[in-house]
Amino acid sequence: MVGIICFWDRYATPYLLKYEQILQQAEVEYEVVFWNRDTEQRGASFRQLGREVYLDYTCKSGKQKLFSFLKWAKLVSSYVNKKKYSHLILLSTVPAVLLMPMVMRKYKGRYIFDIRDYTLEKYSFFRKLVMKLINHSCLAPISSKGYMKWLDESPKIMPNHNITVSEDNGFTPPEFSKDKLIRFSFVGNVRLDIQTEAMVKSLGHSDKIEQHYYGRVLSVCNIQEIVKNEGLTNVYLHGPFDVTEKESIYRDTDLINTVYANAEKEEDIPLGDSTPLPNRLYDALVFYRPLVTSRGTYLAELSDEYHLGVNVNGFDKNLEEEIINYTKTFDRNQFVEGCDQLRKQVVEEENAYRAKVAQILKTWKEYGG
Repeated sequence: MVGIICFWDRYATPYLLKYEQILQQAEVEYEVVFWNRDTEQRGASFRQLGREVYLDYTCKSGKQKLFSFLKWAKLVSSYVNKKKYSHLILLSTVPAVLLMPMVMRKYKGRYIFDIRDYTLEKYSFFRKLVMKLINHSCLAPISSKGYMKWLDESPKIMPNHNITVSEDNGFTPPEFSKDKLIRFSFVGNVRLDIQTEAMVKSLGHSDKIEQHYYGRVLSVCNIQEIVKNEGLTNVYLHGPFDVTEKESIYRDTDLINTVYANAEKEEDIPLGDSTPLPNRLYDALVFYRPLVTSRGTYLAELSDEYHLGVNVNGFDKNLEEEIINYTKTFDRNQFVEGCDQLRKQVVEEENAYRAKVAQILKTWKEYGG
């Protein structure tokens, strides 16, 4: 049986579904170990519901968070030893590094190491541990080629993408006109980076642009407080949504908000903000909705190369004007061509990734997975 190790709950791990689908298609038995961090119970305990295993253990904040992480690693290592999983799928770098002693001792060459975020790689010792995990894995999928700015080359690394393409969803690019109100939508877990917060305030009284936020507002995000204190008149919070609602959300969307950067100056944007690719990129390619993204990021590089939208800085004084000017000069044909070109490349890479994982799972199954 394969054990999938998550550092969060299911809602915060949307890419988990892809692995579940591939495992089910390959008829490989598996379990998913989640961390329920928000439990109010004292102590720690595991509970199982079918294929899902939940570690109920409160994650403390501040300086105590590190101790919670170390405790999580000890508990999960013990659980994995007890379950005797034949192989592992490790989702993200921090949990993989925390479990590294157990992984290197018992699972060398028997795990997939999925890399989703830049975390502590600015520290050379951490980056070396990540590379060791990559080199001893069966496969190390990365969700953005931008990560190669901080990872070393390795034959184990392979790009994968969070994209689902239907044959024909009927979407065409938005129509922009002088008198039409622009619906500017953020779709995903809602948080406010420095630039995002500046933009929310800057556009907060616009009578030409509406700001819509769809998704769970993270505990560290104070967007409701900002809207209230600043008296913002055009910010709408819609709350969590189901993936089946995406089509209707994007039918009511003109531009996709992908502005995120914890720095005012573009040259100061940390790698954790400049190198990832959000799911909203793939939404743009599938639903033909242009992006508004932060200059100085890998996403902005793709946006420029494939003509996917307009790149801004959340601190720009003329932010509204930049967005309006983009809609005035919007080239539908060029945008569609860019979307189709990048989507084709993405789908080819995703198919290659899925084929590779399926091949690995076949060997695992023969092994007894």
